[in-house]
Amino acid sequence: MENKTEGRKQLLIIGGGYAGFWSAISAIRQSREIKKTDELEVTLINPDNYFTMRPRLYEVSLEGLQVELDKYLKPLGINQILGKAETIIPEKREVTVSTAKGIRHLQYDYLVLATGSSLRALNLPGIETTFNNDTFNNALDLENHIIKLAKNNFSNEGDTTFVVAGAGFTGLESVTSIEDKAKAMQAKYSTKESKFRVVLVEKHDVVASFYAAQGQQYIIDTLKVKNVEVITGSHVVYVEPSAVLLSDGTRIPTSTVIWTAGMVASPLTYFFKGVKDSLNRVSVDGYLKLPGYDNVIVAGDVANVKVGNDQSATMSCQFSQFQGRWAGHNAVNDLFGFPLKEYKQPGYTTCLDLGTDYALITEGWDRVTRQTGQEAKATKAWVSTDLIYPSVDVEEAVAASFPAIPNF
Repeated sequence: MENKTEGRKQLLIIGGGYAGFWSAISAIRQSREIKKTDELEVTLINPDNYFTMRPRLYEVSLEGLQVELDKYLKPLGINQILGKAETIIPEKREVTVSTAKGIRHLQYDYLVLATGSSLRALNLPGIETTFNNDTFNNALDLENHIIKLAKNNFSNEGDTTFVVAGAGFTGLESVTSIEDKAKAMQAKYSTKESKFRVVLVEKHDVVASFYAAQGQQYIIDTLKVKNVEVITGSHVVYVEPSAVLLSDGTRIPTSTVIWTAGMVASPLTYFFKGVKDSLNRVSVDGYLKLPGYDNVIVAGDVANVKVGNDQSATMSCQFSQFQGRWAGHNAVNDLFGFPLKEYKQPGYTTCLDLGTDYALITEGWDRVTRQTGQEAKATKAWVSTDLIYPSVDVEEAVAASFPAIPNF
């Protein structure tokens, strides 16, 4: 069993995404505030050294979508372990981590679980041949695939057809950007110009029913402008090497199926007792503490926490990055006997990118339209390139980690 600096309390954070990153930064800030820095050791576990801007992985370019964690962690004295947390034994306060150098067993005094979410595993024939934007490496696989098609001048049947399965937020953003991505790869790698076909497959009878009428109509109209073929009331039942078969019998020749349907919280929640929802998120109290445990906080996509009018926070960086601020703050205070701060984030805004010249900004849980077109596009650009990134200055990021109710 590994022990860190003797005499220091061990705060272990699993996950280096929005919730995990901000938990670590906030923990350092709060330890300074209560003058306990010398009595605390913070360790963050993540598979790689990157804080990935996951909401942007659908975009035409992947440049600038990763931030090096060590740029922030090292100056602040935060330990980083590159590896994957495999098991958690809460009774022993122990986490097992697989690393490139073997298995490590870590002990903690306090744990922040911030391991996020991923696409739900499906028992669908051919699913392994599909692409997705769930992780940076997966998005890179999709990009390299399109580059390969472009170098071959999209010459095979189905090479110029892109099928997106699922019309949720990720599906809508993917389907309205994929042609621009293909054209960018074509301009760089191909010797001829091809015409592309983009198809969106949605199992429900209508697209974007989770929006209020005005927003839904804007999305439908935008898909028409973008020449996206929409197939509703059907779903993928089989993915062939060069085609996809739908439940209504439609067969679409394609070399590229992009899967966007069905998110689920990290399986590490199974190591804890507690109420879990249909997304495998574990229910936490108003301080993000896990009921039944005196030393566990859960934040981000793995947490089912109430916000606003008894609504649960959605799986999104909008909530994860602020829950992280609360998580680090409360973990440190709990370790040293200081009062916890109740998590509050009543506002809810959606910023949907719909490709060149189109976007939709809505407000509230009923998703009332606030902006469309270029105005919405400008807001989305600000969110994507400013709001969701930490300051390049480490100490400015530390100052920004205070758990305050966001006002957009």
